[in-house]
Amino acid sequence: MLSRTLLPVAAFAILAPGLLQAADETPAWLKELSTVTLPNYPAKVNNVVLLNEEHTAMAETGRLTTTTRTAIKILNPQGGDVAFFDSYDSVSGKVRDFRAWMLPPSGKIKKYGKDEIVDVACAGNDIYNECRRRFVSGKRDAEPGAIFAYESVIEYQSFANQISFHFQDGTPVRLARFRVTVPAGWEVRSKAFNGAPKETLADGSYTWHMENLPAMEPEPASPSFLSVAPWVGVNLVGPGGKHPVLSWTDAAGLLAELNDAQSDPGELITAKARSLVEGATTEMDKIRAIGRFTQQVNYVSVQTNLAKGGGYRPHAAEQVFKKLYGDCKDKVNLTRAMLRAVGITSYPVAIYSGDRTHVTQEWPSLGAFNHAISAIRVAPETREPAVLEHPKLGRLLFFDPTDPYVKPGFLPDHEQDSFALVGAPVDGGLVRAPSAPPVAAAHDRFVEAVLTADGAIEGKFTDKRTGEALAGAVGEYRSLGKTDYEKRMERWVGRSVQGATSSGLEVEDSAGQFVVRGRFASPHFAQRPQPRMLIFKAGLLEYDDWRLVSKTRKYPIVVDTDALSETVRVQIPAEFKVDELPSPIHIDSPYGKYEAAWTQEGQAIQFRRTLELPAQTVPSAQYTELKKFLDTISGSANAPVVLVR
Repeated sequence: MLSRTLLPVAAFAILAPGLLQAADETPAWLKELSTVTLPNYPAKVNNVVLLNEEHTAMAETGRLTTTTRTAIKILNPQGGDVAFFDSYDSVSGKVRDFRAWMLPPSGKIKKYGKDEIVDVACAGNDIYNECRRRFVSGKRDAEPGAIFAYESVIEYQSFANQISFHFQDGTPVRLARFRVTVPAGWEVRSKAFNGAPKETLADGSYTWHMENLPAMEPEPASPSFLSVAPWVGVNLVGPGGKHPVLSWTDAAGLLAELNDAQSDPGELITAKARSLVEGATTEMDKIRAIGRFTQQVNYVSVQTNLAKGGGYRPHAAEQVFKKLYGDCKDKVNLTRAMLRAVGITSYPVAIYSGDRTHVTQEWPSLGAFNHAISAIRVAPETREPAVLEHPKLGRLLFFDPTDPYVKPGFLPDHEQDSFALVGAPVDGGLVRAPSAPPVAAAHDRFVEAVLTADGAIEGKFTDKRTGEALAGAVGEYRSLGKTDYEKRMERWVGRSVQGATSSGLEVEDSAGQFVVRGRFASPHFAQRPQPRMLIFKAGLLEYDDWRLVSKTRKYPIVVDTDALSETVRVQIPAEFKVDELPSPIHIDSPYGKYEAAWTQEGQAIQFRRTLELPAQTVPSAQYTELKKFLDTISGSANAPVVLVR
């Protein structure tokens, strides 16, 4: 589904509100789009954006009005799941207009009525109503060759006087244009990224324009399209250079201003916090106790959208505590209030969740972030993987109370090594979130098996994850459910050991570790090129978390922290002896460390390997070297062990 929101990253429009067509007319701009000629696109391209326009105009009062126009042409049946929505803050903003049309190949246009355009709270269950969403779906009327279009006008107050525009989100774009108009005495300062053009100035308006952008091809382990697509960031600077955010120090101060007043604990929170830490003997015990509680607060997704109306200000901590519902910044605020109640200082942190490459140092802005976490000041004796030594604020433990599986002391993989903004007056600023050593993502596996003279094999395995490796495994298990997860494990065993069936699968989902145990058997595992020879791989169970297959690369490779410690012990038939073992491997590269060794211990072959991958972003120019390193890892497990009679 192609969606347009009023987040700082995207919105489409150009014409001023006064130029909108009458409500009962088909807009002239849409009629014109129906006649444009397009190039031939590959069959896998489902849609093309015909028009991607946004015009933001500032009034003398400083309020902003953004007019958005977007039109999408549906190229095949797979492209029919189309919708548009705008999010807005009902306290500081309002929707002045929102209309949508479907122009089918027959030419009989449909205008969507008020009963087909819905306005709902961003948060489910009507918990909080400040953030609203105007939404329309074209899925029911979509067909190949049709054009789905919308036009909206949103008025709002910006805290930071910053706006940004992305020319593309991966789909091919025929025309993208961004326009900004400011009153006399105001200045527009812009920064272009990823090949975006410089602005042109005419008639008091600044315009950026791009045409015929091809589809962006996805690559595994790559940054999001919004991080690599062309975009511009714009600062609106008032008379005399007045502007709330021109540096990261400014942004950190504004983040603190929006958050600190909301974190007063009050009597109820203080009483609860003290009860949670009762019996705790260390600072970290107190943090874990409070962290476990705030992680259990029900999560609702509300846009962190400062540029369009103040989404970086959390609800008051007491309000969140009473409702036990909140978005990421609410959960951070409640965490801070509870920590404050027991004498522990903490700071709000803005971060981009899901793509550590997204934020750039070159454009200071709260609008660059989409998520909130906390930074907790800790003493020297508190030593955890997620601690950062800050030059001014001291030792800071980063903690994400929104992630239900990553316990205090660790940080989710996708947030490590990201740029993060610590909200504190004067001493706050942009930092790199701590990156834990690979061993913090502990993945331990032990396999025992017995190989028979006819090539059959039977065995058992234990696969255990702790620390940062816990979150992904637990999340997958709980989302799939026990039955589907066991089926997935059965498929994994079947792929790993030729002809194998699995049995006795057990899952241990307990505090601090996630363990899978099981048995397997295959009647035709080892190869028998001749009666007196057996050939088999000692790496019985797959570990293919990192496998890159393409020969070339366009975008950087985003690597999360990873670690594996595996021991495989295979008992070989008494009548056979070892003829050939693979040579040991030892690699200490810029991308990670890998060791593998095959040894004979009596009538058994032992395969032992360890892997350590730190969180990193590898430039595409180094793709060949990285791929060679990863290919060695995957290939070593398949290295042949040769037995002869």
